[in-house]
Amino acid sequence: MKKLTLTFCVLFALLVVAPAIYADGPERTSGKEKEVMQPAPPVCDFYRAHEWDLGIWGAYAFGGTTGQFDVPNEDPFLTSIGGGPFGPEADPTLNGHEPQTSNFNEHINIGQVSQNELFGRDDVFGGGVDVKYFWSRYFGAGLEAVGLAAKRNFAGGGLATITARYPLGRFAPYATGGLGFIDGGSTEFKFFNEDLTFAGGNVSHEREFWTVDPVNNHHLRGLGQIGAGMEYRLTCHIGLMADFTWNFVFGQEDHGDRFRAVTHQATTDTDQFGNPIRPAVNVTRAFELIPGHGSDDQDFGMARFGVTFSY
Repeated sequence: MKKLTLTFCVLFALLVVAPAIYADGPERTSGKEKEVMQPAPPVCDFYRAHEWDLGIWGAYAFGGTTGQFDVPNEDPFLTSIGGGPFGPEADPTLNGHEPQTSNFNEHINIGQVSQNELFGRDDVFGGGVDVKYFWSRYFGAGLEAVGLAAKRNFAGGGLATITARYPLGRFAPYATGGLGFIDGGSTEFKFFNEDLTFAGGNVSHEREFWTVDPVNNHHLRGLGQIGAGMEYRLTCHIGLMADFTWNFVFGQEDHGDRFRAVTHQATTDTDQFGNPIRPAVNVTRAFELIPGHGSDDQDFGMARFGVTFSY
């Protein structure tokens, strides 16, 4: 009876003490400390309120008006002879051409070539930078600077912008708009040129040729912008962006083209074959195109691709 009672006491002690001994598992016999698993760090918020963004991008821009006008290679001067009772008359000995002695290294604008009046051609490349501050995850305001390599004359400007975005994980589609200014750019025109070479006081050689040259813009115009795009965050602070904007160029001043008369006068005493004739006063006239300035045919589309840095 005593043995049975002792046996029950030992079993009861084992049942009570054993769970307490092995509650944390068996001890390691290696003597090393027990490893503790650390929880994974939380994923960052890719798009945040009170965020500053810096964007650097390249751009491809194309004009809303493209193509060229066909300006023929013509001599703009009209030849007449003085002394008639009703004013100058056409000089039949010159076959409608001005005498060589009537011109002095002429450079006469005879017509507009490029229809686009900002780039001087149909499309250009450029780039820019912008800074934005997002006061919430969805809305921000900023400043943008853009430069475009218009033909033989740089075109650049700046805008104040508003951006609305909708974060979707790493992606954020957005819409943007802005208002600012632009300066520079050019329009292509055709020029009639005539050079003379003199020998012994007389014209020994006459050369006529035509060139297409830019006439630069020298005034500020207003610039409006609307567009949409997408940003993708590679990390919490670095992203890629791509968008398309349409840009409206406008201004308060709008002065049209005008024409200015260019007149040369000379005395001719031989005909075109060198035969002596009665001395006559020859008057040659041309009308030179003086380009106006305004904002016509300067709107453009622009595709941009770049990188963003957020803080």
